[in-house]
Amino acid sequence: MKHFFLICLAFAATCAQGVQAKKAFVLDGDTTLSIDFQVRTRSEWRDGYQFAATQEAAGTLTTVQRNRIGLSGAWNKLEFKVQLQDVRTFGSPGGQANANVDAAAAWAAIPLTSKIKATFGRMFVDIDDGRVIGAANWANPGRFLDGVRFDLQRDRGITSLLATWDEGAQTQRHIAYHMGTLGEGKHRYSLLFFEQISDTQADLTTAGGTWKWMHRKGAWWNAEAYLQFPDGGGTAFMWALNGARSWNNGSGSRWGLDYLSGNNGSPAFNPVLGTNHKFYGWMDHYYVGAATDGLVNAQVGHRVPCFAGRATLGATLHHFRSPAENALLGNELDLWMTGKHASGLQWHIGWSVMDPTARHIQRQGQLSGDAASDAAGTLQQWGWISLNLNPSILLK
Repeated sequence: MKHFFLICLAFAATCAQGVQAKKAFVLDGDTTLSIDFQVRTRSEWRDGYQFAATQEAAGTLTTVQRNRIGLSGAWNKLEFKVQLQDVRTFGSPGGQANANVDAAAAWAAIPLTSKIKATFGRMFVDIDDGRVIGAANWANPGRFLDGVRFDLQRDRGITSLLATWDEGAQTQRHIAYHMGTLGEGKHRYSLLFFEQISDTQADLTTAGGTWKWMHRKGAWWNAEAYLQFPDGGGTAFMWALNGARSWNNGSGSRWGLDYLSGNNGSPAFNPVLGTNHKFYGWMDHYYVGAATDGLVNAQVGHRVPCFAGRATLGATLHHFRSPAENALLGNELDLWMTGKHASGLQWHIGWSVMDPTARHIQRQGQLSGDAASDAAGTLQQWGWISLNLNPSILLK
């Protein structure tokens, strides 16, 4: 906590210098109002999703739907958004549905000075690529945080401070973030400080940053590195190196290597609020279904346009290893196709298969003995079809 207070003092001093700067957040006197809604239905075939399953285990077919409706706008200098969501799982006897209605967003923002904006309420927080702090929007409920946020707009970047709290989980989180650009926008860097204090979750402090180099049109390299200090002592770390290349015909390739510490007495790095599905395979066997004690993940992917450019077909291959023993954990192949109908309806189809090893089954800790051996020799599968309608209508 004391580290965060020191950062807040530095932020306040910087803000005092920017009061006379040009207006970045001040809105004119016009009023704007828009309504947006989402209907997203996804059917999933789960046969080894999150946790390895034996050959005899029966797969399940589940259909989930997320409905959102929101109202956002600006009046004079005030910005606001209220969004409700209904998340439901279909398939219960008699057509019953288990639903969860909640507020996905409920915030207001107002400029304090010409360059400083304060936001308070419930909001989505997605920092950098979501590797450490993300909104997890692919998940049915998504992820939102309750708290207050201060943003200082700079000529070549932005500095943000966030304080959030979760009364139910008895958890407080403090975030300081800065993003800037150099070299006419060809270099982008960011710095992150993240502290979590909780009675029900891990107490830890994470600090690090990213560097992205766009060395030519359609091509970039990105490096990330973080240190983590768990409350139990020791130092965990994570680093990642990835790049991408795209071509004028709509095709593109992406590759990357991630290393998360763990095992042999070294603390395991905990992504905490990371969008882990995005980086460690769509089967979600790492950092989602169960805690993972370290991971090495090498991946390569490629996408191509199809159906005369009306859709895109892609594939990503993952190779997972344990960082301590350099032991193979498994390989995963994610296949997907996505497109958009003329009505604005987006559709997505995907299929993932994973070939796990006995070492991976042991680490998951869900199966043992003959069941573990059977699962290690069984291809784990997850397939899905998703329809997503997400229009926004300007009312005023």
